[in-house]
Amino acid sequence: MNTKNKVVIAFTAIVLGLIVSPAIASSEAVAMKTSVESFENSSKSNTVKTVMIIGHEEPQFVPQIIHLKVNDSIRFINQDGQEGGLAHDVVSVDGKTGVPDGNFEGFLPNVGDIYTVKFSESGTYYYIDTIHPHMRGTIVVS
Repeated sequence: MNTKNKVVIAFTAIVLGLIVSPAIASSEAVAMKTSVESFENSSKSNTVKTVMIIGHEEPQFVPQIIHLKVNDSIRFINQDGQEGGLAHDVVSVDGKTGVPDGNFEGFLPNVGDIYTVKFSESGTYYYIDTIHPHMRGTIVVS
């Protein structure tokens, strides 16, 4: 193999490395921003619905009530991006006492963070943002 071919091969390898490396890093960063919890192991994958966390001065979950079917998932996305954004969390609570019940809990410290929960059991689930306790929501799974 002559010197010219070696230079072309080396140059091609460098260019491909520059193109592929950011794509891999980007996909790893996105994966790190997503957490998933499931109440039971289930091979069925159904609908994923989204609840946005918005409103810097009056933050809220939108929508505040959401209906799912068994094996559906809900994705919470922190979109509270004004003035650098606010940290939020999503904590399941007992509907009567408001005390955390341990069904699910996710922390979304940065704008764009995503927390996903899959529901394998029917029921009504209540949740709050413990950082901003006026933020409340309900998930109805049938």
